[in-house]
Amino acid sequence: MKKYSLLFIAILYFISSGNAQEKLKEWQDINVIGINKLPPHASFMGYKNQRLAVENQPELSEYYQSLNGIWKFHISKNPQQRPVDFYKTDFDVSNWQNIKVPGNWECQGFDIPIYVNQGYPFWAIVKKRPQPPIIPEGYNPVGSYKRTFTIPQNWNNRDVIIHLGAIKSAFYIWINGKKAGYSEGSKTPAEFNITKYLQSGKNTIALEVYRWSTGSYLECQDFWRISGIERDVYLKAVPKTRITDYFVVAGLDKNYKNGTFSLNVAIQNNSEKQQKMQLDVAIYTENMQTQ
Repeated sequence: MKKYSLLFIAILYFISSGNAQEKLKEWQDINVIGINKLPPHASFMGYKNQRLAVENQPELSEYYQSLNGIWKFHISKNPQQRPVDFYKTDFDVSNWQNIKVPGNWECQGFDIPIYVNQGYPFWAIVKKRPQPPIIPEGYNPVGSYKRTFTIPQNWNNRDVIIHLGAIKSAFYIWINGKKAGYSEGSKTPAEFNITKYLQSGKNTIALEVYRWSTGSYLECQDFWRISGIERDVYLKAVPKTRITDYFVVAGLDKNYKNGTFSLNVAIQNNSEKQQKMQLDVAIYTENMQTQ
């Protein structure tokens, strides 16, 4: 009995060792759709005063900074050929090509756009039968993006959130050489609190974007398959104690004559002490007059 027990333990050890060696990357793992992502919420921007809030033009807010524009870019045929250490602050990307953000890389001369109305293009290219949820690695282009930015001084004592409107299909993010998170979900925004990674002066952001991930199995529709950063990228500075989400229900009373209004607000205190806050709500007409 003792001999059989030892044999059983040895078998379990080798099985567990094999599993550890075969640990999947996030973009290969159906159980992972994000790391360190903030919860999804209603779309809104904070403003310094009521007038700016009514105008609702984010670029006019002193707590908003766009990261759209020209980034340094490198395309690799597959994950094995990607520049693994490009996210490090001392990695020189001065000889890389430029790319416009937002914008699909296939529309800017990198890689090729693919159109299919059924089937999985990542399997068709390697001429193999689909094996869900596996993503073939022979041809899975990886785009490496990098740029710098500077945080305004009046953002001190605030949390800094980065908003990435849509990136197809999965990506990792680093701030100043430190991994800040991961996301997949091509057409949905991803946000991360990057406050603890920031430094005074110049900061570096790096994004590693995978053309296909396990999420690509959910995107088998009739459309062009293109990749990259497809929507706005921006920073926003928010108070330590802040509104993180809200839900509004507007309807009519039982006589269908008077309007009803219900508001649920989520407030987060991210400071180191308790805060006493007051929430005021104003409803505006279409002519921007308060009720």
